Amino acid sequence: MQRADFIQLYLKQKGVNISLTEPYPTFLTLFQKKPKPRLFESPLKLFFLQSVLGSTIWGGFMWLTLWQFQKSSVYLLYGALFFGVTTGSLLAVNVLLTKKRLKIHSWEQWLKDSHFD
Repeated sequence: MQRADFIQLYLKQKGVNISLTEPYPTFLTLFQKKPKPRLFESPLKLFFLQSVLGSTIWGGFMWLTLWQFQKSSVYLLYGALFFGVTTGSLLAVNVLLTKKRLKIHSWEQWLKDSHFD
């Protein structure tokens, strides 16, 4: 079992949401050898990533399936932005509350305290 898999399993046993035990799925993780789980990322960074990527992906999907057949409106753009900001807020709040519950401050300190270094 690799270290990342063991850390995910350990966090799941501590009661962490499964989605927070995996790295954020972006091109940024391609350039990192050992990406951190979402739980250890900055909530502000996760908010902006989810807001931008969520709005773009959801807006693109909606345009491909429904919006191309409707008259264009600024409200469609507002809907996509609302979706991205809402999901970004939910992710950031989820990370903040989980960090507070488990008393996690930083990735390096948690690795040291949990004897993963």
